[in-house]
Amino acid sequence: MTDILIRDVPDDVLAAIDAKAKRVGLSRTEYLRRTLERERRQEGGPVSVSQLEQLAALSADLEDPAVMSSAWS
Repeated sequence: MTDILIRDVPDDVLAAIDAKAKRVGLSRTEYLRRTLERERRQEGGPVSVSQLEQLAALSADLEDPAVMSSAWS
């Protein structure tokens, strides 16, 4: 596995990273590793027909007034 060195990180940015890592019970290194992995997964890519079909199935009832009114109550 490769190491990454990031120079000139502002103190306030580092403090925010440390606070977030502490809040979720992780070391700074593990928090940043997971953040980088999450960023990689969110990059996106081609959307398949099956993904579009799944989205259509999940959102099929969004035009139903009863469904929408219960969603906001």
